[in-house]
Amino acid sequence: MILRIPGFLLGISVHEYAHARMAYKLGDDTAARAGRMTIEPWAHLDPIGALMLLFFGFGWARPVPVDPYRLRNPRKDMAKVALAGPVANLLVAFVLETSTVLIFSRLRLIGTRWTYLTDILRSGAMVNAALAFFNLIPLPPLDGSKILRVYLPYSFEGIWDFIERYGFLILMGLVYLGVVGAIIQPLIRVYMAAVYRVAIRLSLLIFPLPG
Repeated sequence: MILRIPGFLLGISVHEYAHARMAYKLGDDTAARAGRMTIEPWAHLDPIGALMLLFFGFGWARPVPVDPYRLRNPRKDMAKVALAGPVANLLVAFVLETSTVLIFSRLRLIGTRWTYLTDILRSGAMVNAALAFFNLIPLPPLDGSKILRVYLPYSFEGIWDFIERYGFLILMGLVYLGVVGAIIQPLIRVYMAAVYRVAIRLSLLIFPLPG
């Protein structure tokens, strides 16, 4: 749990900053004016979401405020704002995992004060991947629901309003039943395995084996 904390703080900061930055780019400065366009983790911390991520491997931060009516194309731009957070986390996971492989391939840290550095980096990569895939679940209030809504026909508005009303309870029920874990854990493993393979190739390119 302790090893997850740095990665979690980085993950929520990057995630919410990406939302705020994308909204700002698309015309809405609500998050910026609220002091949320920052990578300072304490500006984004949600206590319940933090405990969920630390103990169960997936969770959430305090959502940044976005006014869809200030966006140039409210329906489609809200999906772009929602997607920015998970994409940012996947990029962070890639950078941390690649850094872990590059450091491990060049340095021998066992027995030094930096022994746990690679563990912290790898744990951070896993936490960021978990944060990304969890938030892509298409249930309110997660980011995936805002992306899905763009593609729903208007005839589904009534059903969607009902789902939004009880979305958090539905989500918690799926977490309790293990459905969420069963969905996102394979995605995390596949993504991290792919990143690891890319990182190994980069390592061999940068630091070729002798002979």
